[in-house]
Amino acid sequence: MEDSYNRREFLHRLAALGGAFAVRVGAAEPLKQKAFPAGPLPKRILGRTGVRIPVLGLGLGPLGIANFSPEELQAVVEAAIEDWGSPVLVDVQWDYGQAETYLAPLLKKRRADIFIVTKTWEQEQVKVVASIEESIRRLGIEGADAVLLNNIGLFDLDRLFRPGGALAGLQEIRKRGLARYLGLSGHMLSHALVRTLESGEFDLAMFVVNFVDRHTYNFEEKVIPVARKHNVGVAAMKVLGGSASGYERKDQRAKLEGSDFEPAIHYALGVPGVCTAVLGCKSIEEVRLAGQVARRYRPMGKEELQSLMKRGEQLAREWGRHLGDV
Repeated sequence: MEDSYNRREFLHRLAALGGAFAVRVGAAEPLKQKAFPAGPLPKRILGRTGVRIPVLGLGLGPLGIANFSPEELQAVVEAAIEDWGSPVLVDVQWDYGQAETYLAPLLKKRRADIFIVTKTWEQEQVKVVASIEESIRRLGIEGADAVLLNNIGLFDLDRLFRPGGALAGLQEIRKRGLARYLGLSGHMLSHALVRTLESGEFDLAMFVVNFVDRHTYNFEEKVIPVARKHNVGVAAMKVLGGSASGYERKDQRAKLEGSDFEPAIHYALGVPGVCTAVLGCKSIEEVRLAGQVARRYRPMGKEELQSLMKRGEQLAREWGRHLGDV
């Protein structure tokens, strides 16, 4: 934590804002402040970056797209830092509403506590560079910790590796000191992740890991072995399946809530090769609850995992290819 940061000021704000931001997470167990050990979450090494980060990360899509206020967004990120530990991975991109701009004041005073990841959809070198320059400007920082090509399944992979392609743009960004690490994210088409990761050019990857989509997209068996082969850091996303009600609504709900909430997080943390599970928390209450769940994590037994896989198969038939082509 930076010396200039006033912890007492934060805790005062946390107490004042907590009730206003609290939301119901299905039928999940209520908070029990004395039931779990204090202190930060366990940390894992993010692949070849060598960076140790908490086992939970924060995605700002739900806060940004639903147009939560700057104060609300900053309070949630601060709560994650305080409850989960630092540097916490924070995922943001240009089309998450005003999230990049709203995060800037917090980055100014807590830069060392945030492993900031931003993304680009662009496929040409010049446009990739321009896109990331704009994100860096909005974030008010000298450079991001990592820059990802967003949803690699939508990219022209032949074009990606050519001179003037997206990879050349990322390499220019890193050469100029605007990013320390390069990566990609994926929602669909696992073969696209496999091909790009086999190039050995990427340091981290963020893709779908949950006990339902395993039965449809199965990044766990198709992609993670390749990531581990190249010592690529893996951040699990869509851990709760994504939004069941659309990201534009402040009262949005995750697909996996209630009795599925805790098993979903524990499943992701138990997948070999996963460093951190990125959650789209929208309130201080959700941050604290997720932290408690992560502290309760233990590897699942055989029968417990089999039961969860059966539940996943059932839900997978209902969800179908909700993230795109396989």
